[in-house]
Amino acid sequence: MSRLYTDEQLAEIAKPFEDHAIDALRRGDLARVRELLEEMKNGPVGLDGLSGHTLSRKAGKLRQDFGEEEALRQLQRVGAQLMRTWAQQYIQGDERGAIADLVAVFREQPGGVLAPLVEDDEKVVLDLAPCGSGGKLDRARLQEKHPDWYGNWSDGVSSYCQICKASQKALNESVGADVWTSEKGEAGACRLTFAKQASRGRDLFSDEERRTIVKTRIDRAREKLDKGETDIAALLEGQRKDWKPSHDFGLVMLEYFYGVALEKGGAAYLQEVLEQTYAPAFNAGFPRYAAMSDDALLREIARTWNYHCADFAIHEEDDRFVFRLDPCGSGGRMFRGRMWRDMFHYGEPLGPIMRDAHDINFNRVGAPAYCTHCAASNKAQLKDALSPSTPLFFVIDGHRQSRPGAACATFAYKKSARREDVDPVLFRQVGLTPPRERELKERKA
Repeated sequence: MSRLYTDEQLAEIAKPFEDHAIDALRRGDLARVRELLEEMKNGPVGLDGLSGHTLSRKAGKLRQDFGEEEALRQLQRVGAQLMRTWAQQYIQGDERGAIADLVAVFREQPGGVLAPLVEDDEKVVLDLAPCGSGGKLDRARLQEKHPDWYGNWSDGVSSYCQICKASQKALNESVGADVWTSEKGEAGACRLTFAKQASRGRDLFSDEERRTIVKTRIDRAREKLDKGETDIAALLEGQRKDWKPSHDFGLVMLEYFYGVALEKGGAAYLQEVLEQTYAPAFNAGFPRYAAMSDDALLREIARTWNYHCADFAIHEEDDRFVFRLDPCGSGGRMFRGRMWRDMFHYGEPLGPIMRDAHDINFNRVGAPAYCTHCAASNKAQLKDALSPSTPLFFVIDGHRQSRPGAACATFAYKKSARREDVDPVLFRQVGLTPPRERELKERKA
């Protein structure tokens, strides 16, 4: 097989949409800028959907396996760790900063619609219509279609929203007051109320701030263009990582679910959890990726890594594209302790390093627990590697990131690649027999 791209072309493909938009802005090509703004707005949609479905199914899995009372207890443990930095902020009196960052989480959820903040002497109110996470899932009526995974619990609240409720309860108990409460409405709507404590009787946000804090930089850039103002470069710079509040909030939440699973049943139970909660959402994209051309797939994976808050470069080999992630935007940044707000570090409660090797951690000793979902991704793709309907679009070398400072690597195989020649090490890392070895065993049998 011959190469399809020069190194310069690969570097151009790796560039985030924001850089292309800034180039178009400098050229005065505002039509192209608007096209790219739409691409930037939709950049995290796929990842957000995968995260939302996976989180909801994990809460549903806990309820199925251990009963509602125990599931709620574990969710509150997750919530307590998740809200730890917010609790510290409230206790220190920084209510403005704590509220602003909670608003940022909901602001950056694709599909969410936020009204301007409403503030009085006692509280700050944020109306979501819909909420971009649990509300979005509820609008799809998934709690009715798949009640075991998404359905309403005994209090009438769906699986995903139970996680939010547990986080609120944990924060309030840590602070000693009901500083964050929510009230679900119709069609995915929700009202969040942030009660003031230290700041009671004074404004935390100006009139302008209450209007603008709920808008993404993409929203604000479009507003300026609509008014004929083109000084939007500062709003575009670094936009791909604007999603970090929602992105990292969800990632840390997932990691805490993995910690709970390991406590409940060890690596074997965590593997079961991933196979039942993550793999179905991941596998749902197979038909789409299998139908893509090499060029479309390469650009799609580059877009995904950009909005996964990764720093990466692309290299082409005869049969595949190699994404060198330094760091990966999820497991790599977690391994290096680089989560938003310093939310997570391995070794803290529910943040285990796995001592023993297992198929679900790439058969590594001392593997970070979050990276098990990548082993689950590999297994989902490689178990049917010879089938053309199974795309090999997101195959990870689970031993590359051997220490926090090491880069990781992901491979996207070309359509013409000989699947029998896929590196056998990748199969063995997740406990699978490489196709050639399996064929030889079958012949001998």
